[in-house]
Amino acid sequence: MLLYIALAVGALFVLFWCAQLIFFRLHMNWTNLIIPSDEEDESVGVSIIHPIKDLDFELEKNLESWFRQNYTGPVQHIFSFQTPDDPALPIVQSIIDEHPDVDCQVIINPVIEGLNGKSSNMVYGMKRAVYDIVLFGDSDIRVKQDFISKMVRPLKEEKVGMTTCGQVNIGGRDFWTRFFTFTQNTETDFIWAFLTKLGIDVGATGAAFAMKKKVIEEVGGLEAFGGSLLEDLHLGNTLYKMGYKLILGPFIECHVQKLEREKSFNYARRIAVGIKAHIAVELPAFVLMMFWYWIIFFLGIIFVNPYVIYLSFIYMSLRIIHGLMMRVLTKNSIMLTDVITPLFFDLFATFYLLFSIRNKSISWRGIEYSVKKGGYIENIVYDSEDYDELEKQLKA
Repeated sequence: MLLYIALAVGALFVLFWCAQLIFFRLHMNWTNLIIPSDEEDESVGVSIIHPIKDLDFELEKNLESWFRQNYTGPVQHIFSFQTPDDPALPIVQSIIDEHPDVDCQVIINPVIEGLNGKSSNMVYGMKRAVYDIVLFGDSDIRVKQDFISKMVRPLKEEKVGMTTCGQVNIGGRDFWTRFFTFTQNTETDFIWAFLTKLGIDVGATGAAFAMKKKVIEEVGGLEAFGGSLLEDLHLGNTLYKMGYKLILGPFIECHVQKLEREKSFNYARRIAVGIKAHIAVELPAFVLMMFWYWIIFFLGIIFVNPYVIYLSFIYMSLRIIHGLMMRVLTKNSIMLTDVITPLFFDLFATFYLLFSIRNKSISWRGIEYSVKKGGYIENIVYDSEDYDELEKQLKA
């Protein structure tokens, strides 16, 4: 009986893996198919808010992709910083100078008390946005030249509350950088994006998303969600509850070179906290997604059933193949460490889903947050010793 159950469960999840790969390939094909912008876009203005903190890898290339859009309508760019000594500021200014005909402005404001840094940047940006459609984009992402068109056009439908994107991470040669890219690609592109395409409420991702101003006002403004490190998740959940649809936009690229191990841990904590915000229903489902073949393996050992153990080894081998195919589809090279990464990731993710709530400290973009259930911020500690002085100068 145990063997038959293991066969049935395995068949279900292997089909899920195949569906993930097919979905990603088809959606990437659509992403790479450049569409022209024509007269239907000419009257639709877009305000693009870029929340920026610190110097991202290949920042110039990332920002240049936003200035090479084929969009025919009016576009406003707002670059929102937290401090005047941010190392990314000179680069942003030089790119703005290279495009004098583009409507751009730079704003600098201290973090609003009670909000995370990114949300604070976006709130200030909203105050300067002049158009009815607002598009938000992180500074570490790179977009195709028809990105604005693909993000804006679905919003013409009244019941569409947001267009949101999966972020494909590319690059890195050391283990922890590659583990981070595998983690984020798995969670964002092969799980979240896939389920979002199916219309399932798993929130939104915040790397790039677009909304109408009136919808932002209807949900209480971005301030209503910035008190959590998972502002995008909660915003998406709220839109679903209000009866709005979330449309999956094109994939965007994030190129990385080297990331520290702690960033992988902090990202895992953020994701685990996000899933725990759905506690009771979704948590067991996510644990099963990651741990099902390990459960079969341990059951085989407990009941001393060699056939079940051998079957679990087959599933582990298929998971490795699945992980390698994910690497290829996301334009990442294959390295020897990629053989063990899928199995290690599934164990690692399961551990964080079940136990990470004990560690309430999450460091992100140079700011350390103490969080509670749902990622809501209890306390903030800034890494920069002179941040208070800079804040006084800005307020003055």
